[in-house]
Amino acid sequence: MRILIWTPERIERSLARLACEVDERNRGTDDLVLFGIEPNGIVVAHALARHISRIAGREFQTIPLDVKSADAEKSQPEVTVTGKHVVLVDDVLYTGRTARSALDAISRLGSPASIQLVVLIDRGHRQMPLQPDYVGRRLQTKYRERVDVDVNRDLAVYLVE
Repeated sequence: MRILIWTPERIERSLARLACEVDERNRGTDDLVLFGIEPNGIVVAHALARHISRIAGREFQTIPLDVKSADAEKSQPEVTVTGKHVVLVDDVLYTGRTARSALDAISRLGSPASIQLVVLIDRGHRQMPLQPDYVGRRLQTKYRERVDVDVNRDLAVYLVE
């Protein structure tokens, strides 16, 4: 069974709030670098970047970060993060393993001033000692349930049993 638990309209409001939080915490966006963890995190990152761009008054870019493919090491972007505030964006935080892999990938790109994690959904059940800095919505789930973020048209979140 697939149940809609978060509509595109509510997600957009949450993304606007998250963009304000990112801007406030970093005292602006001058030294901000935004990475979207592929596959769905990059879609969420683009949506978040739209809101950050409105706040900053300039176009804000997102960089895809592939942490799961076999040749992820070769496909990483050639960008310097040294001294920058890095913001990692993903759709769902569950065990923490993907976020941990993203941290490893970022550390290979340089030495950032900070690394922050934005997630649309935090569903708990962590296996790694990681916590997000910004959360769209916390959703306690059962192990057998799955959270799907539909990125094909507008962002929408479903709970699948």
